[in-house]
Amino acid sequence: MMIRAATDDVRFLLNIHDKMMEKLSKVSLWRLAVRSELYCRCFCTNDNQYADWPALPPVPDDFEADVYVPEVDILSVLDVPPGKMGRVIGRKGSSIKAVKESCK
Repeated sequence: MMIRAATDDVRFLLNIHDKMMEKLSKVSLWRLAVRSELYCRCFCTNDNQYADWPALPPVPDDFEADVYVPEVDILSVLDVPPGKMGRVIGRKGSSIKAVKESCK
């Protein structure tokens, strides 16, 4: 009975996911793809600096001219020592600098 309920929950969540994906614009789909790639790189560590990972999705050529482009995010690569975990939150990289200092 529990397995049946869990299976129904998963099917329901997949149905919701499909409906949401249909309603997203091309810009939103691209942003979702880029963020997903970056999140995977944050949580999947490797020794070769992600050389074997595919490139990030390029910006599509058919973006509409009137699309609101948010302020540019500043991304930085941190080498966090094994066993230490940090959350990088902040504006203009201020907390990135603090995390870098704490990892020395």
